[in-house]
Formats: sequence, C-alpha cells, structure tokens
Amino acid sequence: MKKIILLLTFLLVCHNQLMAQIIIGPVETYKVTFTRHDDYIPGNIAYANTTLTLEIKTGVSAPQFNSFIPNSITSKDYAFPSFTTSSQVTYVKAKFNDPVSPELASGYYPLSTVVGSHTTISDPNMIAYQPTYSGYGYGVDIYCNAPNQYTIRVTKFLCYTCTRPTVSKNGNLQSDNTVLVPNPSMGFSELYYTAADKETISINVVDINGKVVRTYTTDIEAGLNKLPIDLKNSLGGTYIVQWKSSIGKNGTLKLIKNE
Repeated sequence: MKKIILLLTFLLVCHNQLMAQIIIGPVETYKVTFTRHDDYIPGNIAYANTTLTLEIKTGVSAPQFNSFIPNSITSKDYAFPSFTTSSQVTYVKAKFNDPVSPELASGYYPLSTVVGSHTTISDPNMIAYQPTYSGYGYGVDIYCNAPNQYTIRVTKFLCYTCTRPTVSKNGNLQSDNTVLVPNPSMGFSELYYTAADKETISINVVDINGKVVRTYTTDIEAGLNKLPIDLKNSLGGTYIVQWKSSIGKNGTLKLIKNE
C-alpha cells in the first residue's frame, strides 16, 4: 500500500513540475482589413442604404464577422491565427440588414488575395421580392488594394420581375483538368480549375430547370484555383455548373447534391 501511495505522489509531483514549465503565451495573429466605400451617395437610385455584414472564413479557423453601415467610410479588421496564412483558400459571405427582407444572404464565394484583383458577388438570394412582383437586390464588389487590405463596394439595383434569366444547360465540354470536388456533395464543393496565366472566370450554377441559383465572377492567378460552389441552402438533386474564362475557355459539369 505504501508503494502505491509513493508512486502516486511521485506522479503528482512530476505532473505539477511539467505543467509549471509550460508557458501559455498570446496567440499570434495577422490582420485583414476591409473598408466599405460605395460608389453611390444618398439620393442616387443605386445607393444601398443598408448595413452589410461580411463573414470571412480562412483555413481551419472559425468564421469571423463585421458589420459595415452605409454612407460611412470605416475600416474594420479581421484577425486570424498565425497558423493560417493569407495564401490559404479564403471564403467570403455577405448578409444585409434589409427592412423588407432581413435574411438576404449569399452563399460562400472566393476571396482573392492577389493585389489588384476583385470578386463580384451577384447572388439570387440577395434579392428582396415584393408583392407587386417587383423589387430590388444588392451586388457586392470586393477589391484587393494591397496585401490583406480590401475595399467593399455595395450597389442596389431595381428590377420589375426580380428573376434572373434561365441559362442553357448545353455547353462545351470542360477541360480535362477542371473537376468538382467532392461530387456528389452534401452542399459544398469546389471547382478545381488550372489557369495558365491571370484570368477572370465567371461561374453560374443552374438547377435542372435552367434556373440560376448561384453566380459570381472573380479574378484568378496562374496555377490551380479552387472556386467554391455553395449549395447548402439548395434542395438536393442535380445541378449544372457552368464556367467561362476571359481567355475563351468554358465548360459545364454536372454536380449532384445529396439530401
């Protein structure tokens, strides 16, 4: 019995000494700064008088949020742990505090980290429908001005029917190196596209009836690019992912979303 007590005491002392040597310091972070600076002022038909909440997700770190009010050029920082870097795939999601439709929110879209590039978000889920079958929606452009520094521009547009035109499900065959991963998916996939040089690529995702459910345009760099296809809020079924590059390449891929 004494031996057992001595052994337990020895282990406890060793544990306390080991813990005393562990120094927990502050977590190192790097900052990414966003500034909302709209092109239009109050009184202009394209002025977006609404608060934008921007969600940023990088690497394996938890998503972070900031809200940007209209008509106020204010910069806000996102601080990410040092184990993530600005070279990792980064996603952005936009949500508007709209008086008519408070849940206007996009899916996840790529956020380019290349200086001089931009991402344009034009999401059908950012349209506010009205009983008269007319309404309005919002578009968001995010420009990379400098390393880890971005400018956000929000535009309001009016429409009579507020429905996007259907897109043909027929298209040229895609390049061999363009694939969707994973496929089938549970709602989130990535389009793997290899560019020979700097390009601008447009993505449309349509359902089996030809209705557009996702659309965006973004600048990409030479090499392998991973472009998000977010269908988390869409029904299970078959979708067509259409892509078109500024250098003339284009193609279509079938994507299956499981229930």
